[in-house]
Amino acid sequence: MDRLLLFLNSAYLGLGAFFSFYVAPTLFKVLEKTEAGKVVERVFPVYFSLGVVVMLISTLLGWKVSRSFFLLALINLLIHLVHRFYVLPTANALKAVDYSAFMKWHGISMLLNGISLLLTLVMIIILSKRGG
Repeated sequence: MDRLLLFLNSAYLGLGAFFSFYVAPTLFKVLEKTEAGKVVERVFPVYFSLGVVVMLISTLLGWKVSRSFFLLALINLLIHLVHRFYVLPTANALKAVDYSAFMKWHGISMLLNGISLLLTLVMIIILSKRGG
């Protein structure tokens, strides 16, 4: 079970870091802003839904790992749920009508994503110390 959790969380962290720190910035450098925005608008729901699934599995199995792992997984799951079903739709709805408000929600989205990636890294460290 530890190996499954280590694999899932490591894969998600790798995907999240690659997309957040390389793919998205590259899209905005290479494409026009509106076109790059259309691409990431399509990717984000899938990315955060995948995060929900990984964190749900981690939460369900995490109580067998340790209390700290379980709590981190649960917090991470809640962040992903809020991100996917509240922050993302709110930001998308504001994009066309109030760009300033959209940018505020974009900042919240970036902050939540960063926190989630850090939590995932700590979860991986916990699993690794157990001998994953």
